[in-house]
Amino acid sequence: MAPELVEPNNLGFVRPASVATSQPAGAGNDAFALSPFILEWFAANRPLNQLPISAVCNSHCLFCSNNLNPFPVAGGFFRDIEDIKLQLCAMQANDDPIRLSDSLPGRIAEGEAFLHPRFFEILDLVRRKFFYNTLCFTTNASMLNAVFLKKLAAYRPIEITVSMHATQPALWSRIFAKKEQDALTALEAPPLIKRYGMELVGTIVPLPRLCGWNNLELTYEHFVANGAKRMILYWPGYTVRTPELVVRDLACPLEEFTAFARRMQDRFSTPLEPLPNMAASLNVSVATIISKTLKGNPKTRDGAFHHVVWLASRAAFDRLAALVGEEAASAANRHDIAVADNLTYQGNIIVAGLLLVDDFVHAGRTALERWPDTDLFLVPSAGFDSLQRDLKGTPAYRMAESLGRPIWLVQNDGVVDTQLSYRLVSRRRPPDTGLKKAMDAYNVVRDSMSRRTLEATPATQRFEALDADHALCLETWPSKDGQGVLNRWTRLVKKESSWVVESVEEGAS
Repeated sequence: MAPELVEPNNLGFVRPASVATSQPAGAGNDAFALSPFILEWFAANRPLNQLPISAVCNSHCLFCSNNLNPFPVAGGFFRDIEDIKLQLCAMQANDDPIRLSDSLPGRIAEGEAFLHPRFFEILDLVRRKFFYNTLCFTTNASMLNAVFLKKLAAYRPIEITVSMHATQPALWSRIFAKKEQDALTALEAPPLIKRYGMELVGTIVPLPRLCGWNNLELTYEHFVANGAKRMILYWPGYTVRTPELVVRDLACPLEEFTAFARRMQDRFSTPLEPLPNMAASLNVSVATIISKTLKGNPKTRDGAFHHVVWLASRAAFDRLAALVGEEAASAANRHDIAVADNLTYQGNIIVAGLLLVDDFVHAGRTALERWPDTDLFLVPSAGFDSLQRDLKGTPAYRMAESLGRPIWLVQNDGVVDTQLSYRLVSRRRPPDTGLKKAMDAYNVVRDSMSRRTLEATPATQRFEALDADHALCLETWPSKDGQGVLNRWTRLVKKESSWVVESVEEGAS
């Protein structure tokens, strides 16, 4: 998709195939080895509030996708405490809440933090550096009995996000694939969380075919009655690998999901976040992005890209199309929008954060069949980490190599990354006259050596100061047959007090 709100992973990466008691060998003992946890932290650009400690879960949620993911997700291990110390030393959480369950960008299973065998020792470490920050956990609540919660309350402020999708023990057990005794513990947890002075957040994945909308409303009411500060609804997701019988249990038309969210918002004052939120404004700086497409194209001598195609997720397509259509009506270039369907996950996965390079390449090739004159693609940055890799680790620049067109990664606020394409933007003062003299002298020599019959003067010539000692000269020349235009880009470097030509590139247009 083109830019869109970053929507969290709705697949529930929470369960490894097997349960181990430590992370991969060497991850925490070798001074030169970095664990998967800390590598993901760096890949997410060192988020201030993320400190995951477990990739182990004690349930088998009906909608969990770990074993149904179309590519491997790391799981089945706890984080080594030495590795946690390493990240704590590098963290600057400021006043942000610290989340010990989340694991973004999404290549590690999000497990139960409470299962970690050194859990309270970890909390002591965290509180040693971050004394006042709220500590946040996401859990199925099957461990949250009064004894555990009373001990946990000593580390307040604490926020606990409880995943609960039914209040009937039999249904709860079926959804989580756990015993009914675990269900009773979980169902009794919300009032205990409130009793021990911790904050509660409620999460529901609506499964109307199993629970019915009336019972789901009772579950929602259970959270609100026990003081939930906010609510989250996740549309149940499934992939190409989800068994057909499970898909039937997960069936929840998006229109019904949206209508249920609207009813809950109307009935309760508790803040609600439905994901995906199809009614929300995308809040994308489309005008800013369009303005950036009006410069930087080497084929138009740093002018506008003629035909720009925005690749949009299925979730954002209609809303983005309306925004682009409105802003592009008065633009000096053409803008179209195409859907990038998720061919990797398939199923009902429609958000941009789960689209991969292969999905965008397929969408781009389809778009080129329709619009072969496309000279720029815009792709949302939501599915790429800080190293600009997708969830499989494929770098974003591969899209440009596959499509033979420039690809820009676009953020909601209008910031773009041009990847390996030209980014010619004048921001510095023109170079001194010595640079022009050096370039004119070079052209005279070049003309004589090539035995050109034309004058050694370009049709247009301008300079870009790259820094104090490097510059770029952009010229257009008439072709030898006089029927076209030759674009020439010359890089110059300053040596002592003189400018010297470093390299030359040419291209016809």
